[in-house]
Amino acid sequence: MTGPDDPAWRWEFRCEDFVYARLTEAQTTADTMPPGPDREAELNRVDSLYLIASQHNIGVTLRGQSYGRCITCRPSDGGVPCLTMTGLARLWRQHPDYVPGWNQAVDRPESGSGATYREYKKRSTIWSRTEAELTAFYDRFDLEETDNGERWRCKTCGTRGEEERLNPYLEAGLAQELCSSAVYRDGPRKHPICPTLENKEPST
Repeated sequence: MTGPDDPAWRWEFRCEDFVYARLTEAQTTADTMPPGPDREAELNRVDSLYLIASQHNIGVTLRGQSYGRCITCRPSDGGVPCLTMTGLARLWRQHPDYVPGWNQAVDRPESGSGATYREYKKRSTIWSRTEAELTAFYDRFDLEETDNGERWRCKTCGTRGEEERLNPYLEAGLAQELCSSAVYRDGPRKHPICPTLENKEPST
């Protein structure tokens, strides 16, 4: 059984504490700088890092029990702590208390999945990777809200898809899901290219 003598014991909290310790040091350093634009820039940088970190703390109940995950992210977003907190820790990777295992995929890519490392190195956003596909979708379809979800509607002929009840955890990624076969597997991807319809009311 693991315990306090195990370096990995409660590592997720140690990683979080490491980030806040470094931010406290940075705040103290910034506070002692002479007044001027450099001081203001550093204070703003530290405040921004605090803001990011504060949204990714591990959730703890009033009884002191851990939620087992960041209060913001899904469990699939990197485990406990989330990738955001471990990524913040990496800002101080030269510090003697930093543990390379917190960001193993980047610090030691040979020990994990090469695909994970390559994903980090893309340096691109989800939008930049899916813009062409999303643009093609919205050229042909609208999204309509329903009582319990959403459905697509063809802009040309008015055909509507079935209502889709989406997992709330996936809501932020809905646009990508619409263009994949995962959610709308029998919908827009299989809808035919409609001829131009003149003077015809959309079907319901």
